[in-house]
Amino acid sequence: MEKLKDITVSKKTIPWFLLLVSILSFGLLIPSLGFYQDDWHHIFYFSQGGADGLKQFLFTDSRPFAYLIYVPLFKLLGTRPIAWQVTALIFRFFVVLTFWGVLNQIWGESYKRNAIVAAMFLIYPVFMLQPMSVMFALHWTMYLVYMLSLLLMLKAAQSPRYFVVLMGVALLLEVFHLLIMEYFVGIEFLRPIFLFMLLRKMPSKTRLLRTLKLSTPFLLITLLYIIFRSSFSTLFAHDRNAPVVLFRLFEEPFSTIGFLIQALFQDFSEILITSWYGTIEPSLFSFTQRANLLIWLGVLLFSGFFWAYFSVLSPHNEDKKETENWAKGLMVLGLFGVLFGVAPGWAVEKTVHGSNPLWNDRFAMASMFGAAMFWVGLIFFLFKKNSHILLVLGLMISLSIGANLRSGVNYKQSWEKQQKFYWQLYWRAPAIEKDTAIIADSEFVSYMGVYPVSFAINTLYQNTTDITEANYWLYVAGEHLPKWEEYRAGADLSFHKYDSDFQGYSLDNLPILFEPEKLQCLWILQPEDQANRSLPGITYEYLSVSNPDRIQANSLVFPSEMIFGKEPAHNRCYFYEKAALAHQLKDWGKVVSLWNEAEKLDLLPYNGVEYIPFIEAFARTGDWDKAKVLTLQ
Repeated sequence: MEKLKDITVSKKTIPWFLLLVSILSFGLLIPSLGFYQDDWHHIFYFSQGGADGLKQFLFTDSRPFAYLIYVPLFKLLGTRPIAWQVTALIFRFFVVLTFWGVLNQIWGESYKRNAIVAAMFLIYPVFMLQPMSVMFALHWTMYLVYMLSLLLMLKAAQSPRYFVVLMGVALLLEVFHLLIMEYFVGIEFLRPIFLFMLLRKMPSKTRLLRTLKLSTPFLLITLLYIIFRSSFSTLFAHDRNAPVVLFRLFEEPFSTIGFLIQALFQDFSEILITSWYGTIEPSLFSFTQRANLLIWLGVLLFSGFFWAYFSVLSPHNEDKKETENWAKGLMVLGLFGVLFGVAPGWAVEKTVHGSNPLWNDRFAMASMFGAAMFWVGLIFFLFKKNSHILLVLGLMISLSIGANLRSGVNYKQSWEKQQKFYWQLYWRAPAIEKDTAIIADSEFVSYMGVYPVSFAINTLYQNTTDITEANYWLYVAGEHLPKWEEYRAGADLSFHKYDSDFQGYSLDNLPILFEPEKLQCLWILQPEDQANRSLPGITYEYLSVSNPDRIQANSLVFPSEMIFGKEPAHNRCYFYEKAALAHQLKDWGKVVSLWNEAEKLDLLPYNGVEYIPFIEAFARTGDWDKAKVLTLQ
């Protein structure tokens, strides 16, 4: 430790440190990540309808001005997953870097400690949806606009010479981010607190008056925006995110206040405490998994690096009283940051704790810097020795990096499974007639959902002439379908999502089973598969009316490699899917040819069901000995 005191690292290295943390947490897996959940309808509307399609979708999504961000981004990035992933990382990094600048405006002498707060904000483990790069590109860009507005406001308060220019730009940036989306309206109410902290050296009365004077224009804009946003249903005849709790506060004050109090305790617990469980849950200590072992090794190494870096980052010695005051101010500001960050979610009756656990992270996004401020302030307040502080915070940040990496691995696996599904579907069904329902027993890809897969399938086949018409739709586990008796007799099907409608008929369907984890390829099921007693139970409800004739052998389009990646090497599933297609078309010679090629390449089926097309083809062509061998096999 004494030797470390003789080493000094410049303040100028802090941005590079934050960039390193960004890359370690979110950048290492970028080449293996793709599109997920709400990414897909953005991809569908742009790839099929261009800028106009994107604008129409955003209008129905109650974000009519978001096209000002998305259209330029799509024109610049196209539909390449890697481009969106890199962009999401860059925006997140600059949000945090700007936030560090905000903290330095208030506590300039504490830039070293502020850097730790920024690092904690960067990887705080409550928002684990980073790989949804298209969906959250808008959020990160508006987060950056908010932070820039806040930074310029604080600079204006200390720069009389440039006051008018800086305040003018800050106000314009506030208007801009509020018009684009509503996620960060709550933290606009933090401006007076930031200013009050900034002006702490002024006499109390002067400080208060100055704070009110400087923050009033921003608060007025915020209040006008809330009035405007509450009128969306009248102005645009539609509001997907109506502030129902705000309206109900005047109609049912007691029950609404009860909801808000409950949301307060639950969300504070979720954001400040429970979110850390994901960094140390027992299942993560399974060292039989190579990824887990590597991540834990990385956690230990980064903990040591963090301790060493901040030990040598100047200044080494800081005033204890000043540090204590900084920590107290940080905790207070942090708690307000958490509160105002989740408030917009509460207004639309969404909470971090109570909403869908797969997607509720987004409601905590605006609270992340507040949570980071609270925890760093608390650690500096509780621990007095610098080495102990760095050890605890280094471990917390390292654990969070590990959690983000593990989350990235899960998304990587999801994308790999998606790609298998899309390409196997295309191999088996090069084209599918319009208005076909695709039926499955369950949601078969993680981090997706039913309607994102539906939009992905519509994107895969690229034959939509009108984006308001969805040619295909996925139905899962019987949801949104008529009773099975009606379904089998023939019934109209319909589904509406965003700006698209699917209109189909229950007898025009393709049942599928996709379980690659069981070493199975994609199966498009047919009525004769009722003899297979190993299928999921619900499958037998709809199997009898399967209509494989919806599949067409000739395709006019090829899946976009920009979106879906290059066509995989022709593996055993390629030969099975093509054999199943040829079997359907009764092209027995083609099936036999595919078997011979697969046999030479040692790419034979793993599952008995996948032998059936080949067995029948050999029987149909008179090679009974081969058919017998394969049957026994």
